[in-house]
Amino acid sequence: MDEHLPFLRAVAANPADDLPRLVFADFLEESGEPDSIARAHFIRAQIALTQLTPRTKEYRETDALIKRLLRHYSNDWLWDLPEYLHNYGQPQWHRGFIEFTKMPWRNFIEGVIFETVPITRVQIDTVHTGHGVTPETLDALSHVRRTTHLRLGPQLYDDGDSLLFLLLQARSFAGLTHLDFSENDFEHLASFVLRFGEAAFARTLVTLNLSDVEGLDDAVGSALATARGLESLDRLILKRTELSEPVRAMLRRRFGERVVF
Repeated sequence: MDEHLPFLRAVAANPADDLPRLVFADFLEESGEPDSIARAHFIRAQIALTQLTPRTKEYRETDALIKRLLRHYSNDWLWDLPEYLHNYGQPQWHRGFIEFTKMPWRNFIEGVIFETVPITRVQIDTVHTGHGVTPETLDALSHVRRTTHLRLGPQLYDDGDSLLFLLLQARSFAGLTHLDFSENDFEHLASFVLRFGEAAFARTLVTLNLSDVEGLDDAVGSALATARGLESLDRLILKRTELSEPVRAMLRRRFGERVVF
């Protein structure tokens, strides 16, 4: 068995905890291999960056070190991961590991990558919601419970509405804080919004982005102004939408400065 696996699984299972990451960094440094030592420095530097004050000298120096390490080693660190992460996935690193990536729906459901990488932010770019995927399927996946940021698309087309209602029914999305539907076309978005209070993430969501959504009309705007379950939102983003001024006024009365047009 790969001697890294126990460390990586511990990191992936506890994405909010720095300790498993630092333990792995110590293990890598003890190996004495240059690329492993570089990865250890990278993990520690990215964790340190989260605790430093921006624009200070120490912050700038630490950030510069991180960028140098990524420039020289990131391709090597991605080598053992699925091919879609190398270029297509546009992975983003945080606290020493990949935190965000794009992936097809099938890879999200398979979930193999989540066993060893603490990904909590995902963009689903192609969706085929068939093949037996149900709310119960999602509820059985531990990585779904760890997902905090989810973007659908852009441009999911016909399968987008099916995915909306899977999200609504699955109880495992209780950790979602950011949901991004921008640049899509949903036929049943108003129905989804009116049932928003049923969602497991209704009490945790702080950002809902509906910018550039085709078909986001006054019916959807009125639903947003009246639906239950949106009380926790800190930011409702409705840029480049064609809502009438009376509906915008309704949304301002409910959300105040929390709504962005």
